Amino acid sequence: KGCIYKLETLEKKQFICVHWEDGSESLYPSVWLRDNCQCPDCFLHSAKARKLLLENLDINIEVKDKINIVWPDDHTSEFEAEWLKKRCFSDQARAKAQEELFLSERQYWGSDLELPTIDFEEVLHSDESAYKWLVTLKKVGIVLLTGAAIKEGEILKLGQRIGFFRLTFYGQIRILYCSGKLLRKI
Repeated sequence: KGCIYKLETLEKKQFICVHWEDGSESLYPSVWLRDNCQCPDCFLHSAKARKLLLENLDINIEVKDKINIVWPDDHTSEFEAEWLKKRCFSDQARAKAQEELFLSERQYWGSDLELPTIDFEEVLHSDESAYKWLVTLKKVGIVLLTGAAIKEGEILKLGQRIGFFRLTFYGQIRILYCSGKLLRKI
């Protein structure tokens, strides 16, 4: 649990430095704090999603006040000490978070790399296989999925299995061309 000892603004109010009671310090860019405001006007807690549009974010924003921060547009952001402490940008805190949240084991490639393979249909229908695929992908960086039908929509099924597709200007599916030849629909 984080308890704030002292706050200060740095570099023309572009950063806030939080001095914690345990002696550690956390540095937060003002623009990051504004973008991550947790108030009901900026953050939908039920969906854990931001409501602030990126186009409305001033990247040169400066702090007018501290922890209850008042921005130039008179919007007020509130940041609890524990919330800030969990999101500290220090090298030590980032290394700890990476170790806790991500697999630190990696397999480096050499000429002896044996490409890991997993059956496509098993990944679609078995949580254990999907987990194995994702862990192997994280560790090795590549996994060959075998047995997928060569037809439109297979990649879409795989994407929907592990998450949500982000709608882009190109749509959910993108057609790839190389020198005017159709490579594949994804």
